[in-house]
Amino acid sequence: MLILVIGTPDSGKSQFAENLAMKLFENRKKAYVATMIPFGEEGRRRVEKHRMLREGKGFITFERGTHLEELIPQFKEKDIADTLVECMSNLVGNEMHNEVHEGLSLDNLTDIIVSEVISLYECCLNMIVVTNTFSGDFDDEDTRRYIELQNKVNEKLTALVDEYYIKENEEWIKHENN
Repeated sequence: MLILVIGTPDSGKSQFAENLAMKLFENRKKAYVATMIPFGEEGRRRVEKHRMLREGKGFITFERGTHLEELIPQFKEKDIADTLVECMSNLVGNEMHNEVHEGLSLDNLTDIIVSEVISLYECCLNMIVVTNTFSGDFDDEDTRRYIELQNKVNEKLTALVDEYYIKENEEWIKHENN
């Protein structure tokens, strides 16, 4: 089963996804794929906060900011059944600024990012993917491009998942795809 958890920054989506993973993944080997590449003190604090939140939950942590598909051999070796990917917004930003992808259209980059996630999912029983939504006007061209790419990735993933959760009026609402 492939599940997407969609929320705004600081909406509690990480904690919700971890709690969902604890219920769904139970006694199988589970991975936590952390996609944030920490820059500066603020980045290091966020990484540490998330490590503390998942402490004692039995996750095997993999820190991977790009090319998620490169984790597949390690997942097979460690017999990983279930995975939580946290967070697509970091992966999108990392891949967008990856020199390898310079000059690609947003559609091509969207396909690459979604393909990474699906490739990793195909070697698991279940995967929960956490992602951000953003709104507002941004003056910076790079930020506008990032938001557009994030929206495209979210749209494509939402169509591919079995179910997704969106926080509405302070409550997580489950939606199912047929």
